[in-house]
Amino acid sequence: ALTTSLDKALKEVKPQLVLYNAGVDVFHSDKLGRLSLSWEGMKQRDMHVIRTCVDGGIPVAAVVGGGYDNDVNVLGRRHALVHRVCAQVWRERRMWSQKSSSVE
Repeated sequence: ALTTSLDKALKEVKPQLVLYNAGVDVFHSDKLGRLSLSWEGMKQRDMHVIRTCVDGGIPVAAVVGGGYDNDVNVLGRRHALVHRVCAQVWRERRMWSQKSSSVE
């Protein structure tokens, strides 16, 4: 579902920038989210969105959102996941070696 929806949205909108809200209330033990993604499921979701944007040449800004847990350390690790994924994609794609374009 994610692949189909994301591909369709990117094709129809042709965005110059994607603002990705990587909400963690989808986690299976979240008290308010009532969804059931595992840690690996959230990682795969984030990886798919980030890779799709990067591979399509679309700048992407990822922000965290949602997530409810009494243990702030556990919640912080969930929120950090998207940033780990971004760093992994950056390393995989060797993005430091790419020339950046300036906005004119």
